[in-house]
Amino acid sequence: MATITRRKRESRTVLGPYRRHELLTGEICYPMRGYTGYGDGVGTDLAAFISDEMRADWDSHRDELLAFWRSGETNLDYFADNKPWLFICDRPHSLPWAARRFDMKKR
Repeated sequence: MATITRRKRESRTVLGPYRRHELLTGEICYPMRGYTGYGDGVGTDLAAFISDEMRADWDSHRDELLAFWRSGETNLDYFADNKPWLFICDRPHSLPWAARRFDMKKR
């Protein structure tokens, strides 16, 4: 009898560590391989990559990202899929990059 192995598909609503880091910090970090953020692999100014997709990601994940930001926890403790080189901690008294960029424009 053949065994069928099913892989769990990641939802399109999953933000991923690179996009999450970029929305929170405004910083792009290109690893040697496996980058899945908004950048093109060369440019480091995240503002140059603002798109409708980025805005939609912020709108979809805003509450979760702000809850993390205000928690005071590190992203390594908070998100299961985090990469250690995308370390974020100790910024609860400020606003994430995307909040400053997108939320302030709505007022």
